[in-house]
Amino acid sequence: MALHDAIALEIHAGALPLHFRAADLKTTERRVYLSPTATSQRYRVGLDFFAASTISTQLANLCEHTGFWTRNGQTARYRRVADGVYELLSLDEMHELTTEVEPDCEIPVSPNCRSLKPLEARFACYLEQEPFQIYDRRRRKLYPAEAVVGLDARLSSYFWPSPGVSFTATERLLEGFIEQAQKLSPDLAGNADAVLALFASICKWGGVRVPTQDANAVVANLQRAANRNAQQPAAMNSAWTKLYAMFYPDDFVIYDSRVATALVAIAEAVLDDAELDNFKSQYPDLGLIGGRGGSRPRATRAGWRNAYMSWPAQLDANRLVAAIVQALNVRSGSAYSARQLEAVLFMEGY
Repeated sequence: MALHDAIALEIHAGALPLHFRAADLKTTERRVYLSPTATSQRYRVGLDFFAASTISTQLANLCEHTGFWTRNGQTARYRRVADGVYELLSLDEMHELTTEVEPDCEIPVSPNCRSLKPLEARFACYLEQEPFQIYDRRRRKLYPAEAVVGLDARLSSYFWPSPGVSFTATERLLEGFIEQAQKLSPDLAGNADAVLALFASICKWGGVRVPTQDANAVVANLQRAANRNAQQPAAMNSAWTKLYAMFYPDDFVIYDSRVATALVAIAEAVLDDAELDNFKSQYPDLGLIGGRGGSRPRATRAGWRNAYMSWPAQLDANRLVAAIVQALNVRSGSAYSARQLEAVLFMEGY
């Protein structure tokens, strides 16, 4: 959760006045240590924890008209109403930029997941044990109303594109796409027009633009994707990744900005610096994909590649998600699918 969202949540809940000071966010009651051995303190604001320097720096630099970051092109989040006193700009006063990156909170490492091997098992542990709740900026409310724990509860909290559309409804729709794809797959070239029509339906569901009207180009990219060869890339963006996941559901994950954000955030939450270096050597092309809304983009403690339109990043994401699914099923004795994990990551990366 970005600091301005955390402040908005507290104002909405009556925990902060409309006009506030940095000191209001750094009271003794808010001060915490993120682990028993931590030496640096943080302050709880909304659902997250922020360093004192982050609070002071953001209020000053993201202030309307006078903030240094604002004057250099970032979006203003606050208005100074008196010396050291701020108010939060309303959402309709803040124009979201897809390229904006703000310093954000640090996610505490889950102690119960730190020692697990292989590293992918820690992702499974995180998703099983860490409470899930987001601040839905569009509707200005917490979702779900109470934080939930566990894979099944997380799936029950999934929605797209609005809270009225559950994972159960979405899963039925995706199963329909996959069934159509399986019928077309034996003769992609001969069914090129039908493949393009299905692609259009998938893009409509995903809220993305169809990248081409050339049916033969769609078929050619599906054929390249089937080889899963890093040296023979298929086309990539938020539309193509959805197409590949429907035609090759066991081998491809929908690797969009939310899923990319979730994978990076969880990696940084459950791995120390040395482990993170090892993880990045195993999955060298994973990275961040720019997105709008929610808590994206987020600041990170490590450097990550720009994974937008990266075919090798898609292949790394496929391998990582498959390993997490396997770890989930070993730990739980269940049979979770890539689509289910994908949905959980989609919400985690809001």
